[in-house]
Amino acid sequence: MNETISYEKVCSGFAAILDHLQKNRQALNDLDSPIGDSDHGESVTGAFQKVQVAVDAFPKDQRDIGALLQAVGKSIILSGGAAMGPLYGTAFLDAGKAVLGKGDLAPEDLVHLWEGFAAGIQRRGQVKLNEKTMYDTIYPTAEALKHSFSEGKPLPEMIQDAIQAAKKGMESTKDMLSLRGRSSRLGERSIGHIDPGSASSYLIIEAFFSHLLP
Repeated sequence: MNETISYEKVCSGFAAILDHLQKNRQALNDLDSPIGDSDHGESVTGAFQKVQVAVDAFPKDQRDIGALLQAVGKSIILSGGAAMGPLYGTAFLDAGKAVLGKGDLAPEDLVHLWEGFAAGIQRRGQVKLNEKTMYDTIYPTAEALKHSFSEGKPLPEMIQDAIQAAKKGMESTKDMLSLRGRSSRLGERSIGHIDPGSASSYLIIEAFFSHLLP
């Protein structure tokens, strides 16, 4: 079994993300309604529409996954999207740095990529676990990948474990008190709602990682 992920597979993974976000745009808006501005679906989908433009414009002959991810990061930062833009932008920049020069990803490269992604979110947002943010979805994904790799699991199992960890992380935010962003103003009323940023992060992870499966 081929245990590497090609540059082409990573590229097409962004189209899978955009398609998944577009299908769930209204659901994300509805999720945002009780604790936000009811526009999270629009914001994140708009950002990844610009990401797709960046992916399509990336030099086809370069085949550098790290450089591609850094181009994606820059496009998200420039897309706006309030706090989301700098967070995702930094995450993709750091992920790209972790695999710069790679034309294909081995399992350990995927671990390093996502550890860089999670570290970018943490560094830029100065967030911790259990603050009801996207980090509660993204960090467990990185930990699941690292743990599965250390156990010697094949790539498909690593990916499935990552998706499951992301879903569990997203669902955990429902019972959390929001300590960040606009929803933190609601205090106890923020409990009982899944964090929209955590939900969109899960959709991104679900689409991208599912697409990487052989």
